[in-house]
Amino acid sequence: MKIRFNKLYMLLFAGTLFTGVSCTKFDVDMHSEYTEDTFPKTPEQFVALTGPVYTSARGYFSDYFDLQTAGSDEVIIPTRGGDWFDGGKWRDMHKHTWSSSHEVVRNAWNWGYNAIGTCNRVLGVLNNAPESDTKEQTIAEIKTMRAWYYYLMMDAYGNIPLQTSFDTGGELPSTTARAQVFEFIVNELEQNIALLSTEKSERTYGRPTKWFAHTLLAKIYLNAFVYTGEAKWDKVVEHTNVVLNEGTMFTLQADMLAQFKPDNGAQDSEPIFSIPFHASRATGNTLFNKVLHYAHRETYGLSVNTWNGWSAQPDYFDLFDDDDMRKQQWLYGQQYTATGQPLIYDGVNVVIDPYGYNLLPGSDFDIGGVADAGRLAGARSVKYYPDKDQISNNANNDVVVYRLADVLLMKAEAILQGATNGTKAEALAAANQVRARAFPANPEKHFTIATLTKEAIYKERGLEFTFEVTRRTDMIRFGKWEDAMLFKQANSAETYKRIFPIPATVLANNGNLTPNPGYTN
Repeated sequence: MKIRFNKLYMLLFAGTLFTGVSCTKFDVDMHSEYTEDTFPKTPEQFVALTGPVYTSARGYFSDYFDLQTAGSDEVIIPTRGGDWFDGGKWRDMHKHTWSSSHEVVRNAWNWGYNAIGTCNRVLGVLNNAPESDTKEQTIAEIKTMRAWYYYLMMDAYGNIPLQTSFDTGGELPSTTARAQVFEFIVNELEQNIALLSTEKSERTYGRPTKWFAHTLLAKIYLNAFVYTGEAKWDKVVEHTNVVLNEGTMFTLQADMLAQFKPDNGAQDSEPIFSIPFHASRATGNTLFNKVLHYAHRETYGLSVNTWNGWSAQPDYFDLFDDDDMRKQQWLYGQQYTATGQPLIYDGVNVVIDPYGYNLLPGSDFDIGGVADAGRLAGARSVKYYPDKDQISNNANNDVVVYRLADVLLMKAEAILQGATNGTKAEALAAANQVRARAFPANPEKHFTIATLTKEAIYKERGLEFTFEVTRRTDMIRFGKWEDAMLFKQANSAETYKRIFPIPATVLANNGNLTPNPGYTN
């Protein structure tokens, strides 16, 4: 059971001294707020000072999740008879017709750069604190978190401003090429990795460890060709091997879905880095609201009305075999109350149709219809199991960012892509650890040397990482991002949309920035 009130939660609930700090202005002098007597000295004081860096991470599962997920093939958020139109923002994300003024594009940017600004501000304080082992490790942790935030922004927006200090006399940053940001992130991680903890414990839960840094490096190198034009497959194998050979405290959980339940936490054996959430003290995990039909509150004993929006595209749902344990995350077919009675909503039997996306006449995104038909379309993922103890729409499920299954599949993919420091047998062994868990009673469905192909790895990643903020990046790496999807035509001429535009508001406030190629402003 998750222990809710420990040092980690002290960290997350620490004062909001740095909350809302933006990376668009860097002329606030805060060193004067600290003196030799008030600089942090004890581990608890360092936790309190750095708390906002980790509090900021919760936005990863909100604005950034929306940006990375809503345009991928794993989900659609259609208009349902008027519900979920929201100014057409979900239609634009699905059809890849966003602009630099798009709300989701702007909100994710603001979240990322607020988090980076918070890191820079905290580091400005820490650099002037008295020397100690705790200071040294804390600085390494914050630099690692900043590298992660920069990785997320680089992956989404490509060419971005790179700023490493908070006080710059008001000078606004200019655009840095994606390849240079890539090098900065890699160097930051490699320079600080030796100072990070090797523990997997409640004390380090939610904070970057050596294992987190190696996994992040593997992730960055996996996409090196996309970011820089130069493949780095050997580096992927190098860093995944460190986790697999030395991080022996991480093991695949027999029940894959258990690590996403409301009581998940430091006791789970598979997650390498997670973001802690709490229904009242670390809020923001509202995913169950997005996916569940209104009537599902009776299924899961919820005290709030759910929102009935996000659902699987039919082709994505069809990836899952019936005997794949990962298919258990999907709600489809007849739905039931908590006591096993057929679920009825507004006089309509709630039968979820995974294929029921029928457009209203004259519409290109509205599937609303007679007797709530449109509202019953699309399988719903409950990978993050609905929390009956949620409070005001906020669930207790911690969000898993990186886990061992991803390390295994990254290694397998890198070898198939051409890494010279691994064999096809090693790739097969790594991929089959994940595959065998999904089909424990069906060894005939495990990979063989013949069936383990690049395309098989791409499919396996889709099966394994639904709603884990990997699909857009995977689609781009495998050349799938421009493909046709439900209600969206193929757009092979628009490869520039593999990165999002720098928001118009940011460009208007900083004339030193250059719009991303293909976008007019």
